[in-house]
Amino acid sequence: MEAKQGKAMRNMQLDPDFLKDQDSVPSTCSGEIYMDPELWSFFPEDLVDRVLAWLPLSSIFRVRAVCRAWNSITHSKEFVDLCAQTPSSKDAWILIFADRGYRVVSAYIPTENKWHNIPLSFLPFDISDVTVAGGLLVFRLHEANGVSSVCVCNPVTSSWRKLPPMLGVWRDGLLGLVVDKQRCSYKVVVRSNLTPVYTHGHGAVLRTEVYDSITNLWICTDGLEDGITTGYAYCNGVLYFMTWETRSGVYGVYAYNIEHGSWSKVHIPIPDFMTCPHVVECQGRLLMVGGFGRRPHFVTEGICVWELRHPTLRDWVVVQNMPEGLFRDLLNNSSLLSFNCIGHSNRIFLSNRKSPRLIVIFDCAQNSWQRVDSCISHNLHPMYSWFSYYPTLDTTL
Repeated sequence: MEAKQGKAMRNMQLDPDFLKDQDSVPSTCSGEIYMDPELWSFFPEDLVDRVLAWLPLSSIFRVRAVCRAWNSITHSKEFVDLCAQTPSSKDAWILIFADRGYRVVSAYIPTENKWHNIPLSFLPFDISDVTVAGGLLVFRLHEANGVSSVCVCNPVTSSWRKLPPMLGVWRDGLLGLVVDKQRCSYKVVVRSNLTPVYTHGHGAVLRTEVYDSITNLWICTDGLEDGITTGYAYCNGVLYFMTWETRSGVYGVYAYNIEHGSWSKVHIPIPDFMTCPHVVECQGRLLMVGGFGRRPHFVTEGICVWELRHPTLRDWVVVQNMPEGLFRDLLNNSSLLSFNCIGHSNRIFLSNRKSPRLIVIFDCAQNSWQRVDSCISHNLHPMYSWFSYYPTLDTTL
């Protein structure tokens, strides 16, 4: 009995050498952690696991920094299965990839109004084109032989794997991820150059490749011939991409039907003179957020939210304009309007692309605006990314 108590006490004591070995410890772990050995040494080990399983997922990263034993427990299959049996919080997070090398990601938890740093030091170097859906993260891995591979990752479990080789060669500008929670599966959509055999290596054809986790195979479908994608939203079985049409020199929205593997253009005129437009999804609603102004001065005067309420409509319907004061604060004394935007549950989150010191939130249900100050004070690289994320321990890679 004494031996078991001593083991439990050692498992729950801080291990300074372990903390020193960690590449990145969450900012919320910076304070001193103390657990009274006289009290905790009598706590049975199986109950320790059950207590940890009831903690919110945002606490898992702090738990792992306590000692090697707890770090090992939270990565075990038994602990994952135990967590699946507890009614843990299903709060969605906002992920901000502020680091150019993707060594750490900042997570904002709206219900707690708190920030956490999630270490990504377990990922390989030289990665890019990160996107997120559900509880998964997908990224492009640039390998030494010049080939690009697609990888999938669960940041909470610190696990990742490389997907089978694509049929063609990765082409920049398009990567989508769709997670099916009911079937415990996911699909990855990538644009590629596929070289037909009969051309003898010449005349590569632009195609869209889709990876299905159920079959563990890539399939090739028609490609999007025109446009550079600037963001996407998944709504009612369709991926909607905001694009810049290189031929016509205007913005447009293209739709990719996941089930049929086909592209189509949304033939609804984009409002005149838009800057930095985004398409977002909020609880089944397809919305567009962008700057607006008047010709011929081409000066952005504000930010507006539009809605495509039904595919047969001939126009985008104005939902609401951002208050002028919030717009000026978001612009941050810059003459160039450039912002990131995501749909997250029933809200839209916006931030200045250079630095998310200020977060502007639009509540689609209440048609109201609010502001949140960010803990990130340093300037980010111009292509930092925002994503809506639903953390989970039991998502299968």
